[in-house]
Amino acid sequence: MPLKKLKPVDPLKLYSALRDFGMPFMLRSAEKDSRKARFTYISAEPEFVVEVGEGTEIDGERVSDERNPLRALKGLMGERVEGRRFMGGFVGYVSYDSVHSIIGGKIEEPSVFGYYPWTFIYDHSTGALSFFYLREAPFDPEALVERARREESRLEDGGSEVISTDAGMEEFVEIVRAGKEYIYSGDVFQVVLSREYRVRTDLDALEIYKRLVELNPSPYTFILEFEKTVVGASPETMGSVEGRTFKINPIAGTAPRGRTGEEDRELEKALLSDEKERAEHVMLVDLARNDVRRVSKPGSVRLTRFFDVLKYSHVQHIESEVVGELDEGKNAFDAMEAAFPAGTLTGAPKIRAMEIIDELERSRRKVYGGAVGYFSLTGDADMAIAIRMAEIEGRKASVRAGAGIVADSVPEKEFFETENKMRAVLKALGVRE
Repeated sequence: MPLKKLKPVDPLKLYSALRDFGMPFMLRSAEKDSRKARFTYISAEPEFVVEVGEGTEIDGERVSDERNPLRALKGLMGERVEGRRFMGGFVGYVSYDSVHSIIGGKIEEPSVFGYYPWTFIYDHSTGALSFFYLREAPFDPEALVERARREESRLEDGGSEVISTDAGMEEFVEIVRAGKEYIYSGDVFQVVLSREYRVRTDLDALEIYKRLVELNPSPYTFILEFEKTVVGASPETMGSVEGRTFKINPIAGTAPRGRTGEEDRELEKALLSDEKERAEHVMLVDLARNDVRRVSKPGSVRLTRFFDVLKYSHVQHIESEVVGELDEGKNAFDAMEAAFPAGTLTGAPKIRAMEIIDELERSRRKVYGGAVGYFSLTGDADMAIAIRMAEIEGRKASVRAGAGIVADSVPEKEFFETENKMRAVLKALGVRE
């Protein structure tokens, strides 16, 4: 297997050196139960680019009418290598807007993936840096490492201002009330409704990433500078496949962080004893079980963690873990199709919840609520839910967050939950509170 050992270097400096090349990305993933990164993957200059919207395009040329990005990618992954985790393959995002391939309607925000048969792999546990390549890369990895080692760290100044929102408090309260009517009428048990801030920023995307990682350490952090740039620090996986094991870690149930250790513990205790939050979490664990069961061997699905509390900079969440063994003939693309979109971003039942979201939300979700990550040449995959993120085009950024609405939700409380969830990203953008 073509794997070259290199001198270790700060991954941020290495990524900075790679930005002269097209479509650079940096994905950082942690081991479960840890906020500390285990692996960082960095690359640029994909061999080809797949865009799936109202059809599938490769490098701008339409090749099929397929609107489902996961099915399109499955048909294009022709190579395979031995190993684990990410060793080259597809990296990109599935837009939430791709749900219109399921519920009907036009896909306005395409899903975009680059095919990278070369990548830097940094192991944070050992400090080792290596370079995987199936073919000769369009850049010299050793020269880039040397350049990165000479690079000076610098902090960029700059800030941002909120231009507008698609739903202020009054509007969002009305949206939540309308969602509750659908719950009362039996259409859904829960629906996740979101709102967006639009921001003008003069900060560089990498500076936003650095600030966000510092403010909100998370299991999944990412920066993908494609035609659209996405920067995020997501707490939640949509799904992961390692070998034949398929995992979903549903996160549902949210409380703010306390200002002191004692207050924080009291808020955690209140969260775990809140009947609404518990019911919401159990519902979404059941939904995850159903998603995993669709592609797993009969009898292999099990609940390995239940009601853990994860703490982030501004909020704390309840998390569980559902695991299954992929059935014969199923692979990572089938697993992610079963998981997409994450039930924690739609509600339950999924299809009707998606239709209600489409009707009630004031603007399209774009990438938010979809997934960001990789499909490896090894057969493994890891896709983080696209939340706690900014979508950046030029000097404009959008930041979005949602709240899970159930029958006894208090609309004003749900509004403040979205505010808390957006706070770290807005702060990373330099928006003053």
